[in-house]
Amino acid sequence: MLDILELFNEEFSTLKKRLVPVIVQVGVGGTGSNLSQQVAQMLRNYPNASHYVLSDPDQVEEKNLNNQLFTKSNINKPKAEVLAKRYSSAYQIPVYSYTESYIESANEVTKLFNTGDFSNITYDEVILPILIGCVDNHFTRQIMHEFYKANGTIIYIDSGNETALVPEDFPTRKMKDWTENEKENYHSSGWTGQVVCGMKIRGKQYLEPVAEVYPDILEEKDSIAPSTLSCEELSSSDPQRLLTNRMASMAMSSFLSEIIESGTISKRHTVFHASKGFMQSELIH
Repeated sequence: MLDILELFNEEFSTLKKRLVPVIVQVGVGGTGSNLSQQVAQMLRNYPNASHYVLSDPDQVEEKNLNNQLFTKSNINKPKAEVLAKRYSSAYQIPVYSYTESYIESANEVTKLFNTGDFSNITYDEVILPILIGCVDNHFTRQIMHEFYKANGTIIYIDSGNETALVPEDFPTRKMKDWTENEKENYHSSGWTGQVVCGMKIRGKQYLEPVAEVYPDILEEKDSIAPSTLSCEELSSSDPQRLLTNRMASMAMSSFLSEIIESGTISKRHTVFHASKGFMQSELIH
């Protein structure tokens, strides 16, 4: 187990007594919308977090109601804005949203971390930047990895889910018209996922980020920026399951709860299978 305050205090001459997490979450779709509720409620119980930002330019669509925390009244409204307003009101904490564009450079991530007012931080407190990745493409993961590498102190928690296998003409052709093989492929896929936590404190890496655990993320050089995809491509990409998204968000919450409540990290990597109700973590010894 890693004690984050102890790692900071190895470097500071003044003893730090409290972590102040500054959380930026990129993506509020299937996993991210579920996670936002859990994090906001968590921060109400442990109000030493000074900043929580949700970043996603997508608007709510009818299809999102199947596996994301939105209602019909939210359709055509920006996802991040809907969630930020909802949980700011519900839990009486500040939750901010960024909906202008997709995150397509490390500088844009930096700007999200710099939007808060940290003038009230005292000498015995230390800011802990936490980047949360809830995206379904390697282009954005490469951007977040670049940001991670450029910063001396950062926790980067990333979630990835297996996509359910569907026919190429999904959703035009309904499931009742699928072949038996297509149905079997669908029913046996889309259940697995993983969460990886990377961490650096004052330039020293203690935990590998997701792109070092799964190096194929960086090897995909032809990744397409989300902003260049057509509406049709975005609409049909990566069908995901409600249960898988919720299990992914729960796995991420397990990391965040320990960090915010105890200031420690006891695991580096979690894998799960939603259909089988299985979750296993690689512990830090």
